This record gives sequence, C-alpha cells and structure tokens, in this order.
Amino acid sequence: MKRLGCATVCVLLLVTSAAAKKQAPSAPPTVPPASSPPTAQPWLHMEITPLERDIVYQHLGDIRQTNKKPGKDLPPGLAKKVARGGQLPPGWQKKVARGEVLPPTVYTQAQPLPSVVIRKLPPPPAGTILITLDGKLIRLMEATRTILDVLTLP
Repeated sequence: MKRLGCATVCVLLLVTSAAAKKQAPSAPPTVPPASSPPTAQPWLHMEITPLERDIVYQHLGDIRQTNKKPGKDLPPGLAKKVARGGQLPPGWQKKVARGEVLPPTVYTQAQPLPSVVIRKLPPPPAGTILITLDGKLIRLMEATRTILDVLTLP
C-alpha cells in the first residue's frame, strides 16, 4: 500500500511539473553585455592602486635599510616555521583571499599601517582600511572585515 501511495505521488509530481513547463512562455535568456561589470558586489572591485603599492614598497625598503624589525604577524610557532622556509598552513592562506571575511582570530594578528605610510597614501575609499598580515597588505571593509584586495609584500 505504501508503494502504491509513493508511486502515485511521484506520478502526480511529474505530470504537474510537465504541465507547468508547457504553460510557461519560453523567453530567450537575457545575457548582460560583456562590457558592463557585474553589480552584485561592486565593493569587490576596489583594488590597491599602483600609487599605494609604490608608497608601501618604498616604506618597506626604508625599514629594511635601517635594520628595524617589523612587528610579529604570526603566532610564535608559525613564525618559526616560516623563518625556517616552511609554508603557512593552507587554512591560514585560504583565510586571506579576496571576497572572504577575515575571521576575528586572524584579524587580531593584523597590524595597522604605520602613520608615516598612511600620511603618504591617498585617502582610501569610504569605509575601508588597510592592514598588514603575514607579509600581505590587505584592504578591508571596516564594518564587515570583507577582504577587498590583497597585495603580497616583497
């Protein structure tokens, strides 16, 4: 009896879905023009400009010339591993990708840019901040910590 009831329900579903397909007018799919960028997430198109990149690279060169050590970006165990030539765990690498939300545990490891560099940079887009983490310069949405752009530092 159960089989007959299940079979009846399945047949009814197939018949009604086929009838619904016949009733729906078939309109040609609309494809947006290739020249217009997708507008679903426009904030993901904010990138670190070449001017910003040059200013940060120049500051890093100045730091290295004066032999100052930058602050630690990683926990001690991971810092040792990287110092020995090892790679960061894949979990850390995946957390710092464009479009992802930076988890609070990783965000606490981030360092703000020095005020000297911030003064040289042009004003950032509204609601964004620049941080450094694990040898990367990251532009974030300040409210949501969504990663907008990542620049690997030399």
